[in-house]
Formats: sequence, structure tokens, C-alpha cells
Amino acid sequence: MTWMNLEELSLSDDKRLSFDIEEEESSEHDPHLCLVGRFLVNRPIRLKEMKIRMYEVWRPVKGVAVKEAQPRLFLFQFFHKLDMEEILNGGPWTYDSHSLVLEKLRIGVPLKDIQLNYMNL
Repeated sequence: MTWMNLEELSLSDDKRLSFDIEEEESSEHDPHLCLVGRFLVNRPIRLKEMKIRMYEVWRPVKGVAVKEAQPRLFLFQFFHKLDMEEILNGGPWTYDSHSLVLEKLRIGVPLKDIQLNYMNL
């Protein structure tokens, strides 16, 4: 991008101005940047509080969206590959003293069939 000195610009100048506008990346759902997770607890998780706490702990550069896909099964959508990989490899993670088991979302595999039985320590 080229910068021009706007102090010397007047309305009577016959110069044409052009600006480079960078388009934002699409925020569409990318299944390759999603993790599926569940907490090792038998009671429901308070979604709003969990979202806030996990964001504070993870601090993803490009952000994360969290939703409850099924009862006690959560979908974590990241917006950059490095954020997702850091979370997946940086655990173990907990919320309210309950461990979080994470796995990459697999295309074509129903959520109920993704095994969430193991976590890296």
C-alpha cells in the first residue's frame, strides 16, 4: 500500500485518489478448524461461563466460537490453524476442575461416533 501526504491535498487538485481495501477473510464454517470436546463430569456445564473461561485461558489470536452440539458435547470452531493446533497439543485443559477431552472433527463422521475417551497428559 502506498501512503500519500494528505496535508498538501486540496479539493481543487486534479489528482485521483485510490485506496487498497483489504478484504477480510471469510468467517464461514471450516470443519478442518473444529475440535469436538466433552468434559469428564456427569452434570451439565454452564456454557456461557465455560466459553468465557476457556477463551481467557486459551487466548486464541483469531478467536474461537463455542457451541453445544449435543448435550454435554461441545464444538470449538477456530479461525486459524495455529490456534487450533496449539489448543489440541497444549493440554490437558480443565474447566471448574473437570478435564476436557478434545478431538479433531472428522469429515463424514457423526459427532456421536467420535471417540472422546483419551487425552494427552
